[in-house]
Amino acid sequence: LERSIQVLRKDVSWSYSAPSIPRRHWIEQGHDEEYADKMEDILCRIKGDVTSIRNGETISCTCLDYYGQMAVLHDDALLPHFKELADAIQLSKGIQEINIDNLELHPSALGILFPAMEGRMTNIDMRRIRIPGPDAVKCYEIIASSIRRNHALKTLTWTDNQIPSDDQADLLIDSVIKNRSIKNVRLENCFNQSGANGCRALAALMTCGRPVDWIDFRGNALSGIDDVAAAVASNLQLEALRICDNELNDRDAELIAQALKQNTNLQRLYLSGNSITSAGFETIRLTIYDPSSLNAMESCNHTCWVDCVEGNDYGMTPRQRRNRKLYQLLSTRHLDGSNARHLNGELGEDKYTIKLVPKVLHCIKRYSIDETEDSSTPLSITFELIKSWMMPELFEHH
Repeated sequence: LERSIQVLRKDVSWSYSAPSIPRRHWIEQGHDEEYADKMEDILCRIKGDVTSIRNGETISCTCLDYYGQMAVLHDDALLPHFKELADAIQLSKGIQEINIDNLELHPSALGILFPAMEGRMTNIDMRRIRIPGPDAVKCYEIIASSIRRNHALKTLTWTDNQIPSDDQADLLIDSVIKNRSIKNVRLENCFNQSGANGCRALAALMTCGRPVDWIDFRGNALSGIDDVAAAVASNLQLEALRICDNELNDRDAELIAQALKQNTNLQRLYLSGNSITSAGFETIRLTIYDPSSLNAMESCNHTCWVDCVEGNDYGMTPRQRRNRKLYQLLSTRHLDGSNARHLNGELGEDKYTIKLVPKVLHCIKRYSIDETEDSSTPLSITFELIKSWMMPELFEHH
């Protein structure tokens, strides 16, 4: 609030007041002509975004996004321009997103930009950020403190930014945990070339005890996911988990399979790009589709769609998936006429089973609503059972 008042006091008759930076400045700093050309374009972009934000013409700030271009290095001459951008964001009522990519940031720049985002930015997207080693502690403190205070923030993306140590990882993860407004977290390729432990960070985020919609943890070279699997087994309040490209193996697949048996909240799990073999994926598949018996199928996980595993079709409710799988099992058995034999083995052949016959026949019709195109028709399955399963006993009972 204090900063907003200060900005308003000097903003009665605003004009872009950051001093221009002569082309020779970049050459004198040891850069080449191409870099000098680039910086002239960047300064125009910053001024353009500042004007658009102040006029309420945009909800997204992209003037610091240099994806696919040469990296922009820190220079104190840029700070007044960052201050103009920060003031515009501070006064804006419509700005929601900022993308920062391929930019070197020192504490001086972060101290200008990040406080202005608080209470405004719902989406902060930071990729390929360069933070000098000596400034790492201070930079992460500024970033983490601002993230923790920004209760407008819904989505945080931190991609291809190598986290130097567990201490800095703890700062970042703790800020996300304490800001309950954040629902979507993308931490991609942040741990695999550094001293920070990715599994430790992911497990901490997953066991924080508050709901999260989406965690994207791709490309972090996870090894030993016991704690992560335990977090999944705890039935945490998480809708989607992406752990692609993490060098996971068949042992990890076994841990994931066991965890999914106890989880009814996770709706989507992405595992592509790992070192899991067909045997590992089959272990997971049996958690989702176990045709060994009706009871085994009933006890499967019907909630979670897994990208590399068949069984839980995408876009269906858990009940629809359950119905489809049970019907598919009956349909598969029908191909060799073995439904009666299997039902006798699963339900028994005593007099109490007779009472279940009408219920089973009714369920065939109900489950068929969600059948696949290649399944047997419900009439065909019903005819098989009427012909071969406990019909004499049923009429005798009546």
